[in-house]
Amino acid sequence: MKKWLILAALLAALAYSQAVVFTPKVDYLFLGAQWVQVPKFPGDVGVISLSFYLADQYVDVSISLSPQCPYLTALGSAQMPTAGPGVVTATLKVMATALNATCPTNVYLKATYKASGSTLTNGIEKLEYVSVYIPPYPTAQVYAEGAAYVGLPSTVKLVVVSPYLLTGAVSVQGQGARVVAPTGPVVVNSTRAEIPATLIADSYTAALAVVINSRDWLGNPVTLTYTVPISAAPPPPAVVSISPTMLSANKYNAVNITVALPIRANGTATATVAGGIMPQSAVTFPIVNGVGKATVSVYPTASVVTFNVVATYQAAGVARTEQVAASAAVQQTFGGLSRLQVAPSKLIAGIANNVTLVVQAPGPFNVSVTVTGAASDKPSPYYFGGVDKATANLLLTPLSTQPVSLTVYVYHSAGVDQYVVNLPVVSSSIFTVLPTPSVVKSGGNRTVTITVINSGDVAIQKAVVAVSPASPSVVASTYTYQLGRLAPLDSAQLPISFIVPATFSGAIAFTYTITYTTELGTSATTQGTFYIQALQTPAVNITTVNVVPATPEPRRTFYVSITIVNKGFSPVSNLQVEARAPPGIRPITSPIYFVGILDTQQTTNVPFSFNATRPGTYEIDFTISYTDQYGNIYTIPYKVTVTVSNSTTRFFPGGTAPPGARQQQQQQSLPLATIAVAIVAVVAVAAGLVVYRRRHRKTQQ
Repeated sequence: MKKWLILAALLAALAYSQAVVFTPKVDYLFLGAQWVQVPKFPGDVGVISLSFYLADQYVDVSISLSPQCPYLTALGSAQMPTAGPGVVTATLKVMATALNATCPTNVYLKATYKASGSTLTNGIEKLEYVSVYIPPYPTAQVYAEGAAYVGLPSTVKLVVVSPYLLTGAVSVQGQGARVVAPTGPVVVNSTRAEIPATLIADSYTAALAVVINSRDWLGNPVTLTYTVPISAAPPPPAVVSISPTMLSANKYNAVNITVALPIRANGTATATVAGGIMPQSAVTFPIVNGVGKATVSVYPTASVVTFNVVATYQAAGVARTEQVAASAAVQQTFGGLSRLQVAPSKLIAGIANNVTLVVQAPGPFNVSVTVTGAASDKPSPYYFGGVDKATANLLLTPLSTQPVSLTVYVYHSAGVDQYVVNLPVVSSSIFTVLPTPSVVKSGGNRTVTITVINSGDVAIQKAVVAVSPASPSVVASTYTYQLGRLAPLDSAQLPISFIVPATFSGAIAFTYTITYTTELGTSATTQGTFYIQALQTPAVNITTVNVVPATPEPRRTFYVSITIVNKGFSPVSNLQVEARAPPGIRPITSPIYFVGILDTQQTTNVPFSFNATRPGTYEIDFTISYTDQYGNIYTIPYKVTVTVSNSTTRFFPGGTAPPGARQQQQQQSLPLATIAVAIVAVVAVAAGLVVYRRRHRKTQQ
């Protein structure tokens, strides 16, 4: 029994000892890499954290990265006197020349010694592989499409474009404008977002302050700020039209009244008449989505009936009242079988209007026309005739804004018919003129395309457009263009060029004059003004680059000094210079030098120090980045070539002694050689003498 107990105990001890001996032990483990600070743009510097588990303590530890792609560069290694036991973390700076990319990377850990109690043994060398994803950083380009009317709620399209997926909240505030919508942040989650913005421009230099709140790859908050200029234009008036435009005397006429507002708004319109009678003194009708319609009965009491409309509407909290009018001619008929048609139904003041009369009567007939209140190209009275139907054209130029009267007699086989037609005289413009782009940079020759739109309901047969600068700050000539036929809502593009001084910033006014002829033969001239915004942009340049010494030596410090000047007329902010050293060149100071604000016409000096590890010719990449007053980011790449000499001289920093010093060295080395030869000669003579004496003694013996 005791033997079995002893045997069981021995087996248990053996099993325990085997378990202890073969239990695996973890002395090293790579825990991975993660970003501590992500690069913000191509050429920026980020920080990567590398983590390891070490079971023992190691001495003289080096941790480094070796990216295996062209768009990630390590800016040095981490050196530790001791590391472990436990989790060891090292942070390394890297430069990324591309974002939203993945770079295969080798990770090296090297320890010279391993501490084992009070003694040091051989260390370790480890090679790991990690795939480093270079995340995108929130950035965007923001601009506005469309025009805003001064004093009226208008909707423009705010466009946010990003090269990467942008997730964040966009807030909009007005500068020289009141933002009606959006009232709060708008969430975006795409590479392109179009945000309708309703605003009321208070001036022609209105702009939008756009703030984008986002987060970077690590969850840190990022705020992007932009100033977006808005193209502001004078507000167009409301338009009232009536149908028919020719009323019959001595009876009630049903007239359709249509009111069109310049914007989509709701309100009411009140119509009254002058020169006629309605069953009620005024007619009130609603305006929905910018359009109001009503039908009224009018009994003419004068030669011209004028419809006066007062439109009151409200949009986005802004109340506005406009008074517009339209006139209708009154035609008097005194019996008979003939018919008379006159076109157009209204004349334009100050120009020659082509008026067409069409007369129908049974059989052969003659017509006489007498014109009052206008100059005619035909004698007065003017006679013409025909069979069943006849047409005559008159070129009438109104002498005032009073109606022009036509008295027409038709002589036919059944008798004589008399007509009195009164044509109202109006003055109006049917063109809309918009510049594209509406924002240009100050300093230099700029070209803008002017879009001329026929916003009327009559086709333009031909036109002559003249554009002249109205601002004395710009240098421009007068441009004249001839246009062909423009149907309603058709447009023509006309380029103009002008020089904007570099010191100018603000609104540039241009006046235009359009002389046109409609397809009805009516000729007119209209004038107006449009505005273009000029923005000042900084001009940052590198003036000088100095390398001291000009030819560095291996394992010695050299310096690179860059002088930067702001030649523009607006200050820059967030100015910084980043250096990217190639293998063989090691930065001593920080590779990032932050300057901050650089005022106009000012210079700054940016110093860097490096150490050359081996001879050769190297190119050091520098990236200058800055932000203008509107939030736009600019980058300037620059290369500096440095040649490191092949050898060093102990007493001469240039690596080679000057000629005078070399001669002095030769003179100093000559006595030393002579002394050495003399010493050798003395030693040889002494040795010969000793040998001679020994031989002489042996001979005597």
